[in-house]
Amino acid sequence: MQTSLAQSSPPKVEATYGQGSKSFKLATGSPGELGLLQQLGEAFDKKEGARLVWIKAGSGASLNLLKTQQVDMIMVHAPAGVNKAIAEGWATGRTLIGSNEFYIVGPKADMAKIKSASSGADAYAKIANLQANFISRGDKSGTHQKEMDIWKKAGITPEGNWYIVTNDFMTASLKRANADKAYFMTD
Repeated sequence: MQTSLAQSSPPKVEATYGQGSKSFKLATGSPGELGLLQQLGEAFDKKEGARLVWIKAGSGASLNLLKTQQVDMIMVHAPAGVNKAIAEGWATGRTLIGSNEFYIVGPKADMAKIKSASSGADAYAKIANLQANFISRGDKSGTHQKEMDIWKKAGITPEGNWYIVTNDFMTASLKRANADKAYFMTD
């Protein structure tokens, strides 16, 4: 039986917050990039004496890390994936701590004229019809899953030189969209 690389090597620790003698591993993406985990981890350490060890991963990868028992908990925005994990028995609970709003951002010139779009699917259709550059995280994160849902609603399979997949996190992909004067969906 061949073992996947994700299962054979420990996940990379992005940061550790707190000084406590106990620790727990949490996998997530944007909440760590935006500083939320640092605030939560330091407050939790003061109260409970436990370090938060952050493993940087999008929703899809975080779910896989939990399933393979490489992390203790996850913070994701993929409700269907979480519900499936609970139904299959490899996750034990779910607590809603927030919700996401998604935005399509793009160049100031708005070549595809998405400001006049009637919906996200209409905006995507305008982008695809013009073949304006569009940056996709392509990483199976919750944001990427939402992006793909919108393409499906638009009846479009995005492909071609205009559809650029970064396989990177939110901040890096947003910077790429800005540099390339491209459209991008963010949360």
